[in-house]
Amino acid sequence: MEFDEVLKVIGEFGSTQKLHFTLLLLLQPFFAYHMLLLAFVGKEPYSIICKDSPGVHPCKVDDCKEYEYGPEFTSIVTEWDLVCGESYKAGMSQSIFMAGVLVGASVFGILADMYGRRTMTVIGCVFMALFGLMCAFTQSFVQFSAVRFFSGISTGGTILVSFVLATETLGPSVRAPAASAMPILFGLGIVLYAILAYFIRDWRWLTAIVSFPLFACLGFNWIIPESPRWLSSKGRISEAEDILYYIGHRNGKPLTKAQVSLSSPNKGAKQDRQYQVMDCFRTPELRKRMLINILTWFTCSMVYYGLTMNASNLGDNMYISVALSGLVEIPAYIACIVYVNRAGRKRMLCASLLLGGAACLIFTVLPKEIEENNATVGTSLALIGKMGISAAFCIIYIYCAELLPTVLRNSGMGVCSMAARFGGIVAPEIVPMGDFLAYLIFGSFAFVSGILSTRLPETLNQPLPDSIEDVENAPSGGNNAKVTLDDENVVQAMEEKLTMLDAEEKT
Repeated sequence: MEFDEVLKVIGEFGSTQKLHFTLLLLLQPFFAYHMLLLAFVGKEPYSIICKDSPGVHPCKVDDCKEYEYGPEFTSIVTEWDLVCGESYKAGMSQSIFMAGVLVGASVFGILADMYGRRTMTVIGCVFMALFGLMCAFTQSFVQFSAVRFFSGISTGGTILVSFVLATETLGPSVRAPAASAMPILFGLGIVLYAILAYFIRDWRWLTAIVSFPLFACLGFNWIIPESPRWLSSKGRISEAEDILYYIGHRNGKPLTKAQVSLSSPNKGAKQDRQYQVMDCFRTPELRKRMLINILTWFTCSMVYYGLTMNASNLGDNMYISVALSGLVEIPAYIACIVYVNRAGRKRMLCASLLLGGAACLIFTVLPKEIEENNATVGTSLALIGKMGISAAFCIIYIYCAELLPTVLRNSGMGVCSMAARFGGIVAPEIVPMGDFLAYLIFGSFAFVSGILSTRLPETLNQPLPDSIEDVENAPSGGNNAKVTLDDENVVQAMEEKLTMLDAEEKT
């Protein structure tokens, strides 16, 4: 039997799969902790005084020998005096981490195909814990940034591989809804991180506490089996069948070994032509779709991480602001799940980007008296912007997969994913520019992306294009074919999302 047919026999989402999925789902908050660690660990204190000239603004003192900071919390800023002319280094450290995420998602994907999903998930979690603890004990900014790069590699890789492991043993009917729960847990992770930071004001302890529990993932070796789908793809049919039989037995299904017999992996017929990445840009319609998607992915990642990192600068209480920034993601994701198959991908994406962009641009034109005397208005606009961009980030994965032809879908998604990671690298460098310039950049990119998305065709209830010719010959108004994106492709699209982290890569 085919693999998905066997899953229907053993139970598509039985008690055993629920246990394994829940354990892997619990990793999402830790991904949020590590992806957004510098939201608090890289925070500049409210009060800074140069001891040499206490009555003068510290940044106006030439060659200040010693700074004194407020007692509210400690951070890498207070540890290594990353203020005034050195203030750019905190954002640079986050960019270095995001560069590691870019590398990790690529490297771990290859290693997971070679050595297995569970193996690389466990290794990734252990490295996340190890590098997190090393960050807590670093003695210089250079050491911290170097370790954070390797922490980014392990985080980006683990986000991808753990997602694949979590979904490969789920039946077709539950795979997409289950995958949609992951970004919701990432948003909750942001809320939990704000709560932890409120109670743990020392940056070294905070870094250690959000890292050490990941060592518990070593227990996955005895609780979660290797992905039987991966074993089957490697020709290890007997091992895959044993795991499927075990899952079915634990699900309470009266099975025989014959009922979980897998057919040999079908490598498929060899393609007449091998397509390359540059084929995504050779024809006019496909080139237009790719360029708009690249800009949109870059924008979503840049604005998402930019607004999240800047949340601690808003309002009277940075802990509440960051927590709210994670909380607003949840209704955004739920709205996507409910309406994306009703309103359509194009309308939802366009509306989300324009909402996020408009909120950011309105923020830049707030009168000074309102901004200074009523922080609630500015915070509310920032949160509306975050909600809009979170929804757009969720939609673009599914929409992009439907816009690209089958022969180039993986290559095209890979290019867009790379663009998103570059957006994550750029975001920390924009936040220190100040609220006006940062929100102007975020709002402009989101608004332009929203307008350009109107140039894309609607894909809801339309057949997936298989070839470049299907894309080029598609009527501008679409057709009436009632063929929807199947769960396999939804999962593939969601898998790309988690490589962003931003995510990714809620990866």
